[in-house]
Amino acid sequence: MAKSGKIIFMAMGGAQEVGASCYYLNLGGENFLLDCGYGREEGVNFAPKFNELLYAPYIQDFHQISHVFISHAHMDHIGALPNFLQLNERARVYMTDFTWQIMNLQLGDRLSRIAQDNISRVSFLQKIPLKNISVSFYQAGHIPGAMMILFNFGGKNILYTGDYSTFATPLVNAAILPNVKIDVLILCGLHARHYFYRSNDAAFQKILWQIRYSLSRNQIAYCQVNQISKGVELLTLLNKFLPDVEIFLSDKVMDMVYCFENLNIKIMQECNHPLKNFPFEPSVIISAEPARFWNCEIINCDFSLHDDFSAVVNFVRKINPEVCVVVHSPPDKIFHSDITIEQILIKEPDSRTNFIFPKLYQPLEI
Repeated sequence: MAKSGKIIFMAMGGAQEVGASCYYLNLGGENFLLDCGYGREEGVNFAPKFNELLYAPYIQDFHQISHVFISHAHMDHIGALPNFLQLNERARVYMTDFTWQIMNLQLGDRLSRIAQDNISRVSFLQKIPLKNISVSFYQAGHIPGAMMILFNFGGKNILYTGDYSTFATPLVNAAILPNVKIDVLILCGLHARHYFYRSNDAAFQKILWQIRYSLSRNQIAYCQVNQISKGVELLTLLNKFLPDVEIFLSDKVMDMVYCFENLNIKIMQECNHPLKNFPFEPSVIISAEPARFWNCEIINCDFSLHDDFSAVVNFVRKINPEVCVVVHSPPDKIFHSDITIEQILIKEPDSRTNFIFPKLYQPLEI
């Protein structure tokens, strides 16, 4: 067990990589999980290795983890929740109502009725008192329903960002920070190690160019997204930049659109249609499934709704925590730069932040 007053952190997944985001947090002996996602490698899904927790000296049984906090409904943050609830059917799971709606659509067939009964739906600014700890929730931007989680423990404020954005995305406004001094920041900093990554929409602009090129050749542009919620985000962007193009949506993406619209987020435009039959005229198809058609141009639509490097630096500079634990942060595989957020802020006299880039299953006392 952790000593009273100690903060213990361990990345169960999504440490210095994207996928299977899941973080163990021990506050004075109280055990929590932050997110519970799966990763995907060579077409195969994988979950965090929860058994690694039993080798650390903090818990002897999964039932000692009393609470799970889900930041948002992307699969790399929710996909392994059914796996964990099979190990601990008593854990209380907190998420916003919007996250619950989207998660239920994506995981409904994997979530038992017992598991669904574990879920508490919370609101932004709501405060939950636990033993010697209070927890509250703040809008994170990124996608609708995404929340930051703020813990107040032992006179310290610990903020877990989840995936966030300091700019408005196609479906939601920017993050709203708590108006308190943050002592420990657990930062999902996707681009915190990507010094040369300066544009949030570079990947989308490439997708847009590929679609326009396909249409100019009288082809069908088959846009394959890595999860159905991304299909809705892509549709919103294409409605803005290609307002006159006919766009057809697969059944699963269409179900997600209905989910968003039932929650009063307008998505569909006049040129948007359910995919009933293969279109014969040049148009766009959005699907999370491999193409079933031979006469189309397949476009891999992987794009980011995360802050770029300079925005991540400004975000941490503004918060100026004593400790920043950077997760969800792969190395720079394009430019192979070793410059990170730490190298930038360490030179600034007003910065008080010590950075930690944890490895998987490495317990840290903060």
